[in-house]
Amino acid sequence: MRELLLEIHCEEIPARFLSPLSTEFAEGLQAWIRENLRVELAVERFYSPRKLAWRVLELPELQPDQSEVQVGPPRRMCVDPAGQPTQTGLKFAEKWGVDFGQVTFEQPAGKKEPVAVVTLVKRGRPTMDLLAEVLPRLVTGLHVPRAMRWGSSEFEFVRPIRSIVALYGQDVIHFELDGVKSGFSTWGHRLFHMDHPGKVTVGWPRAYEAVLEEAGVVVGFQERRDRMARQIDELAAAAGGRVVADEELLSTLAEIVEYPRIVAGAFPTGFLDLPKEVLVVSLKEHQKAFCVEDASGALLPCFLTAANRPDDPDGFIQSGNEWVLRARLYDARFFFSEDRKAPLRDRMERLRHLTFQRELGSYFDKTQRIAALSSAIAGALGLDATDGRLVAENCKCDLVTLMVGEFPELQGIMGGEYLKRENAHPKVWQAVKEHYQPISADAPIPASDLGGVLAVADKLDTVAGCFSIGVIPTGSKDPLALRRAGQGIVRILFEKGWNLNPVRAATLALDEVGAKATKPRQETLEALEGFFRDRVAYQLEQAGYAGPVRRAALAAGWTDLVDLKARCEALAAFGDDPRFLSLGQSAKRIANILKDETPGDLDAARLQEPEEKVLAGILPGLESDPDHASLLEALAGLAEPLEAFFSAVMVKCEDPALRGARLALLHRLSRAFLRVADFSLWQ
Repeated sequence: MRELLLEIHCEEIPARFLSPLSTEFAEGLQAWIRENLRVELAVERFYSPRKLAWRVLELPELQPDQSEVQVGPPRRMCVDPAGQPTQTGLKFAEKWGVDFGQVTFEQPAGKKEPVAVVTLVKRGRPTMDLLAEVLPRLVTGLHVPRAMRWGSSEFEFVRPIRSIVALYGQDVIHFELDGVKSGFSTWGHRLFHMDHPGKVTVGWPRAYEAVLEEAGVVVGFQERRDRMARQIDELAAAAGGRVVADEELLSTLAEIVEYPRIVAGAFPTGFLDLPKEVLVVSLKEHQKAFCVEDASGALLPCFLTAANRPDDPDGFIQSGNEWVLRARLYDARFFFSEDRKAPLRDRMERLRHLTFQRELGSYFDKTQRIAALSSAIAGALGLDATDGRLVAENCKCDLVTLMVGEFPELQGIMGGEYLKRENAHPKVWQAVKEHYQPISADAPIPASDLGGVLAVADKLDTVAGCFSIGVIPTGSKDPLALRRAGQGIVRILFEKGWNLNPVRAATLALDEVGAKATKPRQETLEALEGFFRDRVAYQLEQAGYAGPVRRAALAAGWTDLVDLKARCEALAAFGDDPRFLSLGQSAKRIANILKDETPGDLDAARLQEPEEKVLAGILPGLESDPDHASLLEALAGLAEPLEAFFSAVMVKCEDPALRGARLALLHRLSRAFLRVADFSLWQ
């Protein structure tokens, strides 16, 4: 066994390309090892701004021999009655390069008589030779976004390659990419090479990280991220606070530096008058910096950012970041001041000139639709319909402010902040501030009820409006993020426990779209129903319900999310009860028996056998029990009576009246099951 190491050292690679390229190559190499070396091995990944590297431990030195079985003509054609090879038999042996004595006769499955069989053994090749062939092929086969060529070269890659390390144990795997030959040396940090002009040598694969760290590069992404996280926490504590957590920013910093070092800086306290969100977003977008807050959540006048070197000589990195940040914050203060010179509502008319979607009109049109929808939804939920309209009329005005023009991430947030400073009612400005939530699958939903109403109305208008003009997400395309909007609707309704049918709500949204719709209404509603059912199914999965629970509960009805959640909770509590497996089998039998049947009313007096009379006696209790948990307990108790019923009773008997009574009994039992779940899907 030997270790494999491959490193491609390039000019700076865009951070967003690093992980996808690293993952794609690792998966390709792992698949090749599995197929050709017949072992399952992990591929370690390393990447930094100028490096993509992979390592495999304990790779066998020799490819296993491979056997291949070739089947030929029947035995009667290959040998004569005297047992001598015929011309056909000799030709078959010659074809595969073996002596006729190596031909055997077997009767494989599916053959009516013995046939000629020859087993060919292909000797395994040295792994070193195989790697020399496959590694360059895997690199050139990578899907490179915006692949480029340099000079007169025809080779396309993400950035120019400057060196290649390819080691199998301590031996170099020789190949060439774009004129660069593989070897055992690479480049470290640029600052390191100011004092050490030559390349650094990697003696063997296990020494890779240590060699590169001595040269100023921490090659492991997770190692850089972990070190930065520790430094951030330590520096924030030293400043008397805690970092405003941002996992995305931390990962970004870890991708854009080779050596993880965090530096702290400060900004004038006067900028703390700006809203917290403005400072957090400004520091993140312009300086890739973290804010620091005290125990109450108020920001401190300091920040933390990354330096791509182990030191900060004379504090130049800190002072440079502070200088640039002050200029950015002066801009933010100017935008904030200019925006506040006029009330937010005065910008309503300007929304007429801001297009939402070409066929659905402007943001002014969207605001009018959202206002009507918010009023209707609030009324349906028992909230004040007037409040619903009021918050909606202000929700999009911040789109034409200077601050949102500079920081689109602050849409909604700035509208809420400006309304707050205009002394609007707290429930108004809070709803406006929250109405874009949730912004991702794991982000918080609106805390206030009015914020939830406004968020649902806004997303419903987007989804229903787009579906009504034929803009529907496909398997690979969803440019308007309609799935995210639909998931947000379902999640808000699900987590707030609101009894609002999403398809019925979408119907209200289509009413507001009106004549702008270009697709037939019924076709649109059918598409929306399938869309929301998929979103509900995903919500149940995210909520952690097991597969049988999700499938069985959804099939029994999904538009009442409050009832669906209650049924899932009850089913989850019974999930391990073995009686439900038997009940599931019985439910399948009932479904098969009732297929293509139209049962009438149950005439219990017609029933004859004790087993069917027992079921008829249990039935009224099943149909009247209002509690899901107690109903499930009763259904679980049906497992044995149902098995006894099917063992003793012929449902489709010759007597029409008796047959009808038995079918009616099973039909009503099936309906009782469907009050909770479709147990035929419980598997």
